[in-house]
Amino acid sequence: MQQKLSAVLLSFGAVAVLLAGCAAPSPQGGNAPEPQDAVADSTAMSTTLDYIEAGLPDLEGASLAFIVECATQNAFCQTRWEGAQDAAEAVGAEITLFDAGFDPNAQLAQTQDAILQDFDGYILSPVADATGCANFELLQETGKPVVNINSPMCGNADYTEGTAGFVAMQTESFFLEHVENAFSLCEGECEAIAVGGFIGSDLFTRWENAIQRALESYPNVTLVSDQPGNFDPAAALTVVQDALLANPDAEIVVSSWDDMTRGVEEGIRAAGKVPGEDVRIYSVGGTEYGVGQVEAGAWDSTTILLPYEESYYGIVQLARAIDTGDMTPGFTYLAESPLVLDGPGSLFITVDNADGFTPEY
Repeated sequence: MQQKLSAVLLSFGAVAVLLAGCAAPSPQGGNAPEPQDAVADSTAMSTTLDYIEAGLPDLEGASLAFIVECATQNAFCQTRWEGAQDAAEAVGAEITLFDAGFDPNAQLAQTQDAILQDFDGYILSPVADATGCANFELLQETGKPVVNINSPMCGNADYTEGTAGFVAMQTESFFLEHVENAFSLCEGECEAIAVGGFIGSDLFTRWENAIQRALESYPNVTLVSDQPGNFDPAAALTVVQDALLANPDAEIVVSSWDDMTRGVEEGIRAAGKVPGEDVRIYSVGGTEYGVGQVEAGAWDSTTILLPYEESYYGIVQLARAIDTGDMTPGFTYLAESPLVLDGPGSLFITVDNADGFTPEY
């Protein structure tokens, strides 16, 4: 934890200057425009970093509830829970985990349980938009601060009015940046394959919306296959192999998760093609494996996610609300974090900037 927090503090001075005139960083190696609906609030990020720099409060005796869709199910969720625990320790608070296991009914029951336990503040990462909004309204009735992380709710693109803050990456705007970056690197007419998560999930809906919007901006790109991969490498392998056998001229694959992209890569090989040469891969995650594949030349890029910072900054915003009564309104977009701006300088990890980024999971 000290090493990760030190990276934030050492980078703070330079980041404060950059944030004064910066939104999300522009794509590495591409000319994709920033999404029109990107409303990251540099003030929210700088306020959070200022609060860390000034020295975190001692909230000894305070109790925090971490009500989330997942905490143990994959490396992202595990790393995010580590960040929450480290942040709680840094402010001297006790933190209790409520892990819904992606079940909205379980999250409702856990929210009700957390309210009965009367915590001093709540972190909420909703399983789904509508149910998350209902849970937020229940939590709001307690009069205690609620910080929303990871996934927006209540029909909002990002920040929900009344929360003590919103820290995230995986909004529709984030996915739009990812897909537009890939499409912008196509020269001339270009056939593309898309592999997403679970049909019916909010995450998949945001992914699909981003793809359709990117296609409007890049009419030279034809989407020849758009299938769910269920975050499963085996499913992604089948999807991509079949898509390439039916569309042998496809030259790029966009994927929404590094672990699933393992199957994308194998699907390209199974179709008799060479990843990184015949077919370019653009993934999401910024994982240790994904960055390694970029450095090896098999993938063109992996787009950074920062689960540790997501929960750490969320707890910091919650601690600030408990300590001072001040909220952190707006979208604290982790593309503006020191690990991005003072590291690779871009969300998109390529062979050219991979040495400036250390994966955290």
